[in-house]
Amino acid sequence: MALKSTPKPEKDRSERWLLTYADLITLLMVFFVVLYSFATIDVKKFLNLKGSLDKAFNTGVLAGIANQGLNQQLSGASVQEQIAAANENAKASVASQLQKIAQATGAGESIQVVQTAEGVTVSLSANLLFQSGTAQLKPGALALITAVAQPLETIPNPVQVVANTDDLPPAPTNSNFKDNWQLGNARGYTVLRALVDEAKFPEKRLSIRNNGPYKPLFPNNSPENRAKNRRVDLFISFPRPQDQPIGPAFAVPGPAPLPGLSGTPAAGGTAPAGASQ
Repeated sequence: MALKSTPKPEKDRSERWLLTYADLITLLMVFFVVLYSFATIDVKKFLNLKGSLDKAFNTGVLAGIANQGLNQQLSGASVQEQIAAANENAKASVASQLQKIAQATGAGESIQVVQTAEGVTVSLSANLLFQSGTAQLKPGALALITAVAQPLETIPNPVQVVANTDDLPPAPTNSNFKDNWQLGNARGYTVLRALVDEAKFPEKRLSIRNNGPYKPLFPNNSPENRAKNRRVDLFISFPRPQDQPIGPAFAVPGPAPLPGLSGTPAAGGTAPAGASQ
């Protein structure tokens, strides 16, 4: 009599669906983590990731051929270098145009163009612009201011009108101004109005500063040097590379305002010393 083999019990396969479910949940979690990581993009990190992926999946790299990834070409440092190069080119172009205008006027040293790391300054001698001791423009001064403004109209940079005087107070015999502060303020405003009214320069790009006698180019020890110090500067500022944000902007919290100094003087008090008037 043949013996019948006892069938082996089958394994319980009722929970195999859990493996597929677990894989699906894991993939969904990774997907949402990736979405969350892209919610706030750090440009520098994104470019580094993009360059790394490009380098990893490039066939030239797999074949052993050297290839420079985008993370090296477009890293934060390279972006700042490109901004710096663009700034230098733009500054050089503006300075060159202003220098040509200065030479065309035949005013010699009465118009000076200086290029610095912060921007370009064109200095107009007060003797070239104004009647002595006044803020009244001389004949031809409007045409000069308009000519200087022309190469600045095609760029978006802010322009600051900076008034400067010598160390001698205005002579009461030919001036109605009490001191150099009043004279500087009046001359700076006159140039600003000439830029707006005659040259049609956008007001939102203009500002005024008055140095009075405290930013001389030369020692005030001779009539010639004092004449050089009496001037109105037009300062065209250019953004520096280190001021350009790489990644999202963020606010740095400051200290809490002290009582009575939050912008409005306490009742019965006076404004803090040095406040704008």
